[in-house]
Amino acid sequence: MQSLRKKMSIRAVTSALALTTALGTGVVVGTGSVAGATSGSVSFGVLSCFTGPLASLGQGIYQGAQIAQAQINAAGGILGKKLNIPQGDTGCDPVEGKTALLKLISGGGIKGIIGPTTQEINAVEPVLRSNKIIDEFQGGDVGRDHQTDPYLFRDSPSDSQLGVAMATYAHLKGYKKADLLFYSDAAAQTIVAPVKTTWLKLGGTIVHVYNIQADQSSYTNTVAQVIADKPDVIFSQTDAQTVAVLSTEFSQLGSKIPWIGTDITTSSDYIKAFGAAKAHAELTSIMGTSVSGGAYNAFLKSFKKMFPSQAAAGPLSGSNYAYDAVISLALADTYAKTFDGTTVAKDMTKVTNPPGTVCSTYAACVKLLKAGKKINYEGASGSIDYNKYHNTFGPYAPFVANASTGNEVQGTPLSAKVLGDVTNCTSTKTCLAVLKADGLK
Repeated sequence: MQSLRKKMSIRAVTSALALTTALGTGVVVGTGSVAGATSGSVSFGVLSCFTGPLASLGQGIYQGAQIAQAQINAAGGILGKKLNIPQGDTGCDPVEGKTALLKLISGGGIKGIIGPTTQEINAVEPVLRSNKIIDEFQGGDVGRDHQTDPYLFRDSPSDSQLGVAMATYAHLKGYKKADLLFYSDAAAQTIVAPVKTTWLKLGGTIVHVYNIQADQSSYTNTVAQVIADKPDVIFSQTDAQTVAVLSTEFSQLGSKIPWIGTDITTSSDYIKAFGAAKAHAELTSIMGTSVSGGAYNAFLKSFKKMFPSQAAAGPLSGSNYAYDAVISLALADTYAKTFDGTTVAKDMTKVTNPPGTVCSTYAACVKLLKAGKKINYEGASGSIDYNKYHNTFGPYAPFVANASTGNEVQGTPLSAKVLGDVTNCTSTKTCLAVLKADGLK
């Protein structure tokens, strides 16, 4: 999940400045009870974009948090306390994100944060660290690949893994020559390096890298240049407004070059802008996905019960990661027998990482903990085995739009092991060897 930065509003800047003046830059807030909370409840705030161009990100992680909340409360809560999940709307903007966070934690009742999802992490992370609040970051920012904040955990894969997955998928399709076509948004640009590095390691060649300004009325010259390059594939990420123009102009010049896009290209507005039939024929989007197993089955069962009208479409993008974030944080609290952030941060991997008895639902895991067992929670998104930087690796899959409805259909996933092997190989020879060893070529 990546960022689509919007202009800071005067309201957001003014509000943030007022709060910063009152609370200081290294903002540490006092204790008390958050609005709506009682002595018999505890709150994990859900901090994300709930308005603006990427409001779907917030909708996805809130859906996952709701499903986890229902399971936790049905199993007796966390340390006997009912779980609340108040929202904080960042608008995908750093200033508004900090403002939203300060409002959430001002009462002192927040014991964890789920989110944010984009570049506002850079504004909110210092506040969370100062207040010793666990943050389950839901974004792909590659700047967090080697982060050292003891309170920050990320159970969704980095965008660096998305770049690896895009290049690996293209290699497995048999493509040899590529162009990169990305708009100049900072988050989109973080994908370029891992795509290039991986593609070259796998023996591919790059003709040109095109960085374009978003939302222009025409890209005719760039489109003509790409077509003249005669690439086998185009790696890309733009916003919907930009791709609407690009798609039309590629069609006008008779191009049917395949595209491989990031997770942003799975959104309904992007598919509509690309054209559902054209997207079906030419666009494959790569996105983190769930794995089969007990946790995913429990997650899906609860989803269908809570959101019956959405059952046919399936859970929203990112909901599985947020679900696992809430469950794993609740289990860490249970293991630590406290909501104290410093203690819980040290105990997180004791419930998520091996060794331990594998468990896949909150109720089953709590039962094992009460029996004095060491557990290894396996989530709806896969294994949540944090490395020393509190990052995890997960599977990615190709998605292709239905030609009529535009709904995405998932293809065969690339496992976390495959992506890890491709990340760590250092030459074309060794990369091809590890793919062969993984049963791929």
